[in-house]
Amino acid sequence: MLGAVVLALAAWPAASQQVFEFESGVDLVSVPVAVIADDDSFVTGLEVADFRVFEDGVEQEILVFGAGLDESWVELPPDQKEELSRRQVIGLLLDSSGSMEEDMDLLHEAAIKFLTNIPRTEHLFVISFDENIRLSEYSSDDQRIIANRIYDIEADGWTALYDAVATFLDRIWDYEGQKTLAVLSDGADSRSTLSFSDALDLVKLSDATIHSIQFGDRTRHNEVFHNARFLRAISETSGGSYALASSLDQLDELYDRILDELYSQYSIGYVSSNTRREGRYREIEVRLAREDLGELEIRARRGYYGPLDPP
Repeated sequence: MLGAVVLALAAWPAASQQVFEFESGVDLVSVPVAVIADDDSFVTGLEVADFRVFEDGVEQEILVFGAGLDESWVELPPDQKEELSRRQVIGLLLDSSGSMEEDMDLLHEAAIKFLTNIPRTEHLFVISFDENIRLSEYSSDDQRIIANRIYDIEADGWTALYDAVATFLDRIWDYEGQKTLAVLSDGADSRSTLSFSDALDLVKLSDATIHSIQFGDRTRHNEVFHNARFLRAISETSGGSYALASSLDQLDELYDRILDELYSQYSIGYVSSNTRREGRYREIEVRLAREDLGELEIRARRGYYGPLDPP
């Protein structure tokens, strides 16, 4: 394996020490890119010449390019969905801590809706957490087993949101395929061993795209705003989306939008012109090369950790 990055974070006493360790070849930097129009639709049909990618302000040569679907994923026939989706790695992270007690019925229904909407995949992870983290891997064919597991979830205990996100990223680190995580939480954290910044560093190190859906009482504006900081940060850093949840109808729309984005994304790959191996974070910026495309929103991974030679 060429060029390795290792990030080990230990932020708690040695007696209960756990290390999240990630190691990756970083020769080819892969960047999923979503392009969004003013009406919130995803822009398709662009070509490699329509994009420019920069690392730490230096333009890079695009060596790998792939375009997504030209049509909505939701409207595809089932057999075509199955053919396209087998290599997806999808995670559903469910906050079952005591602070979610008032939203637990909605969380149950939201999780079941997610299972109904997602494509068929051999790698579906369901993670529920309070101060403890329970992770299970299924095939999406196991819907009845997963549904029973979800309905058994009860709200109780403290919240280890940062650790739960890190646990999923650690588990899928060496999986192949496009990686997507949907986080359903109120955003509060009261018991993680990792800090906010430690967990965000692990998101920066991962190639997963994270979509956050925040629950909570909207009348308590200050609390919702404060708790949204981490959910917004992990989504923006990974090139995903953030939304507030209020009803099942809205969740249906959010899930459809996540899947449409997943399959309309462009895939850009490049080999960095920076040959230094000091393990520093490198910022990525993707721009459109054509002015006639107008003001479009580009959502993409914001950076990665460069290679680090072992001491």
